[in-house]
Amino acid sequence: MGKVSNALYEVVDGLARRVLDPVFSEQSDAEARDAWVALLLIAQNWRDSPDLPTDLKTVVDDALPL
Repeated sequence: MGKVSNALYEVVDGLARRVLDPVFSEQSDAEARDAWVALLLIAQNWRDSPDLPTDLKTVVDDALPL
């Protein structure tokens, strides 16, 4: 994996933790919502990538239609 891929992984992992921690604790907060939006925007920018999992493409298309 290249430096860019590693960096993107770290960003996505950090954002995902900000979303999932409140979900599992059943306490939503503004930081989790902002992280979720950031994750959707990353996925939206890659929505045409053949490497984007189909399930994630569906989530992005439903959440952020073009």
